[in-house]
Amino acid sequence: MSITPLASSLKSETTVHVPIMVAPIVQCLTEALPALLLQSGEQKLWLVDCTLGGGGHTSAILAALHQKTELQGRVGILGIDQDERALERAKVRFSSEIESGEIELFHGRFSEIEDLVRSRPCVGLLADFGFSSDQIENPERGLSFRADGPLDMRLDPTRGQSARTWLLKARESEIEQVLREFGEERFSKRIAAAIVDRRRKEGMPETAKGFADFISGLMPAATRYGRIHPATRVFQAIRIQVNDELGEIERLLKEVLPQLRPGARVALMSFHSLEDRLVKIALKDREGLFVPLTKKPIEADDLEVSRNPRSRSAKLRLAERRSDEAGKSRDGEIDPDV
Repeated sequence: MSITPLASSLKSETTVHVPIMVAPIVQCLTEALPALLLQSGEQKLWLVDCTLGGGGHTSAILAALHQKTELQGRVGILGIDQDERALERAKVRFSSEIESGEIELFHGRFSEIEDLVRSRPCVGLLADFGFSSDQIENPERGLSFRADGPLDMRLDPTRGQSARTWLLKARESEIEQVLREFGEERFSKRIAAAIVDRRRKEGMPETAKGFADFISGLMPAATRYGRIHPATRVFQAIRIQVNDELGEIERLLKEVLPQLRPGARVALMSFHSLEDRLVKIALKDREGLFVPLTKKPIEADDLEVSRNPRSRSAKLRLAERRSDEAGKSRDGEIDPDV
């Protein structure tokens, strides 16, 4: 399936999402652009925000580009998301930039953007693997433990099957494996057996809150009153399964990143160990194609965490695609404290 330009009539909405670690991402993706323009000989270069979301990172990148006269009109952004509602919000937020050609919007998944990235001189890519606050707070998505919306969990509700449908069809062994591998849930066997028993006797809960309450009731009393909701790992695992999140990340890393031009920068932000492990291995095993720009992943500082608690688990890895002439390692060039 090919990626398609946005063409939708969904009602416009405002965003409540707060972007994470904006400063190091903007620095990483923009500081090398003047040199890349000179080296490439291209009239226009492109940056890819393949998880556009609320557009916070893209807005900050645009602001940085506008401050450099030599870049104005010569760097564009391809804004991509599989969530059409996010794209509709971006269509309103960036209406003037879309009209001027600074931004182009596309609806699609990671696995669908290889040809798009190959077709342009792309010298930067951002991927934020977390869910946005807009999605979490929307009860229609079924991502919140407190939401009375349907038990869905899909990023793109026009594709695939909902979480509830999957739970109704999956074998007990499959449910147990997903909970254990994707959620690292230690009570995976107990929960999988209870899910199968529940759907046989009473049917699955219709809402996300109903399902979260059901899962909470299965947990030992000591786990029900901690800082983390007892259904967190279960929700994470099912969400990853329903959206094929790890498969999509693998395809981005293996198929899309190699299409970037020499000297391109990448900023990849993960929110749990499974994602970060994929990113770390891909950047390390890419036959020297990418060079890390920091020795360790960057994490949000205490001030950002206090302002935005969802940044607590974020890990940001920055890297640069080697030029045709293999260069020396550039570890430490990006300052995590900017």
